[in-house]
Amino acid sequence: MRVLLLNPPPEQGVNVIREGRCMQRTDAWTTVWSPVSLATVAAVLRDEGFEVRIRDGSVEDISGEDVSREVRDWQPSLVVINTATTSIDQDIAVAALVKDAAPACRTLVMGIHPSTLPDECFAINDRLDIIVRGEPEYSIRDAAAAISEDRSLEGIPGLSYRRDGIVHHNERRPFIEDLDELPFPAWDLVDTGRYRLPFTGKRYLLVASARGCPYACTFCASKAYYGARVRKRSPARIVDEISWIRDSFGIRDFLFWAESFTNDQDYAIATAREMIDRNLDVSWVCNSRVDTVSPEFLRTIKEAGCWMIGFGIESGSQEILDAVKKKTTITDVVTAVRMAHEVGLEVTGHCILGLPGETEESLQMTIDLARFLRLDYAQFYCAVAFPGSELYEQSIENGWLGETDWKYFEQNTSILSTPSLSTEQVMAARDRAYLSFYRQPHVVMKTLGKIKSTGDIGALARMAKDFLHWA
Repeated sequence: MRVLLLNPPPEQGVNVIREGRCMQRTDAWTTVWSPVSLATVAAVLRDEGFEVRIRDGSVEDISGEDVSREVRDWQPSLVVINTATTSIDQDIAVAALVKDAAPACRTLVMGIHPSTLPDECFAINDRLDIIVRGEPEYSIRDAAAAISEDRSLEGIPGLSYRRDGIVHHNERRPFIEDLDELPFPAWDLVDTGRYRLPFTGKRYLLVASARGCPYACTFCASKAYYGARVRKRSPARIVDEISWIRDSFGIRDFLFWAESFTNDQDYAIATAREMIDRNLDVSWVCNSRVDTVSPEFLRTIKEAGCWMIGFGIESGSQEILDAVKKKTTITDVVTAVRMAHEVGLEVTGHCILGLPGETEESLQMTIDLARFLRLDYAQFYCAVAFPGSELYEQSIENGWLGETDWKYFEQNTSILSTPSLSTEQVMAARDRAYLSFYRQPHVVMKTLGKIKSTGDIGALARMAKDFLHWA
């Protein structure tokens, strides 16, 4: 049986990253993330004997017509559509294209949004057959098996499905306990040359290290997908995968993809030491909370090839950090950034503007903190009430949503209008933040220092164009 896995093509030229909680325009990072979720699903399906293709509309120059043509010519029995909140309407609309091209083909969507709002997603388009709620790999595997054997989907954990016009919800599927049992992603099914780092243009891939997050940040929807309990791949398995990718594809740059690679310092250090012991000679970046790092940890990951770490700073106001249940302090922020810089790591700071309780004063505190820290890079997101987050429930209850069209639920648009701050004030502050940060002499000089050739000038110009479109 044939299965087509799809990141839908862009709507009006807007490409979207669809990886778990990470749902944003590709412009935000001036690069496209490699589709690790789809590639892992593909590997699981292929191990079960299914014939699989991946089409990534985020990087491939494909249209809805191209998707229809491929479905009509290849005749898959199942099309799996990846989704994001901001693109959910257009993502689910692909189901109609599929059905028109191959009426007997079953259509299935995955992602945080349908996991959280399955009934609403079924209502978007009556050509949608199946929704996976939560972790996708084994639910899709079992759905594909049932379709190939012409069996009912009834009783398959993790699935919601439509039968004779009626929506049925099966029980939730337990999370995968041993992540080491998952096969390596099927990167041979995508053109790895399309996924390149900013500035250097080197090929890179995502490597998943763990799933789940025990923290209760109100703005995050990750628990709706991977749960609260942390499940880790073993250090040896992670490094086996990196080594395999290096040897099989010639790729030496990686992004560690997890809710936070550093939640367990002993585990993260063990992973780094495994990389050092095997002399992998690779480069990588990771993300972290500000209260889960130490000098030893930072020195070790630097030795293992890490060159940049991204910290979730969120706000320069302790009152706001407490309100969103971040459980960190401004002192934690300052200390973490200082320690990272002292060992020679570059630092990206992730800040959120417009969280509940924000005022003009607290917005300025965040802007000022980002400058004070002398970060190498900074992102200033608008607070978005993504379905699956506590913030979404708060926003519905309090009437904070100034916009209900899903296409505006992206982090470069303010949609929360709270009693203390309007959406217009948040957008104005975001403009100030980017101008204030990226006009700093040390940031300008660092960016210009990335230019090593005339070709780099053109690359930098393209990156600037993309980033300005996001910012």
